[in-house]
Amino acid sequence: MAIFRTGRFWLGIGVSALCLWLAVRHLPLTELRDAVRHAHYAWLVPAVLFQVWAVIARAQRWVVLLEQDARLVDSFWAQGVGYLFTNVLPLRMGEPARVLVMAERCRLPVMQVATTAVVERLLDTATIVLALIVVLPWMQVPTLVMRVGISCGAALLLTFVFLLCVVRFNHTSERLWRALGRRLPSLPVEAMVARWQEVVRGLLPLTHGHKAVLAFGWSLGCWLFSIAMYWCIIRSFQADGAFIEATFMVVALSFAVAVPSSPGFIGIFQLVGQQALVLPFGAKYDAPKALAITITAHLTYYLLTTGLGIIGLWQLGESFGHLGRALTRWSASAMALRQKA
Repeated sequence: MAIFRTGRFWLGIGVSALCLWLAVRHLPLTELRDAVRHAHYAWLVPAVLFQVWAVIARAQRWVVLLEQDARLVDSFWAQGVGYLFTNVLPLRMGEPARVLVMAERCRLPVMQVATTAVVERLLDTATIVLALIVVLPWMQVPTLVMRVGISCGAALLLTFVFLLCVVRFNHTSERLWRALGRRLPSLPVEAMVARWQEVVRGLLPLTHGHKAVLAFGWSLGCWLFSIAMYWCIIRSFQADGAFIEATFMVVALSFAVAVPSSPGFIGIFQLVGQQALVLPFGAKYDAPKALAITITAHLTYYLLTTGLGIIGLWQLGESFGHLGRALTRWSASAMALRQKA
């Protein structure tokens, strides 16, 4: 695939290798082995259940955003396919993969479904920022971190206001597109207007108070389930592990995975997860134990979501190769549009 030849792919490989080296350098391997050996792995059972519920909550949120055009079962398996492609392919290819699958299942325009996926990511970020604001008073953190959290919250609020304006002034923006077409006859105005209307339809649920509240409620639910999963894994290594520690770990990892890395976030996941426990909670977690917790959490998440993706391909009648070729065509067209721009 062409994505394996991009500079961003190799940058991600380099970042992952560097982070993995930083996580294990000077680490006493005997202490890491002892931490893994003495863990209480019965906690992995509720951890897996919480992660499955997190995926279900995330799938239901997508159904809310797609309104009557989607079914929970399709959304659940599309999410699983997205996890699979993110885990095994670079550049977070799981995002376009799940959009393509869901658009086909719902018989909706790809742009409309992609817009709801963007709204999902905004809701995720808003929920994570809220979680950060909640846990910061309970932790000793630099003033800069608190300012960053507040700035992210303000930026998200402005983004939501902008999206609401996009929907509210849809007719005005459509007239602007057509006016632009009259000045530049070479532009495919009708196609551009059609894509614009698909974007607007994807944003419409934000203007419906009940659905917007419901979507944010499901966001809170899926992230609470995710935090509960990490808390269970922490408890398997640390008997007095606290929910606030799991929350901060999830917040840190959520921001970290935005950095270019290898498929499955290998390396950056281990380093950031380890440091999210060691730096603020060093009295309870040393580097070997924190790394053991992070490796276990990553393996649990990776194996479960990959398994859901494989089952999802079978349930939806898709194949990895067919969807991979569709993604290749999508990637090539997206790169061509960027080059024209």
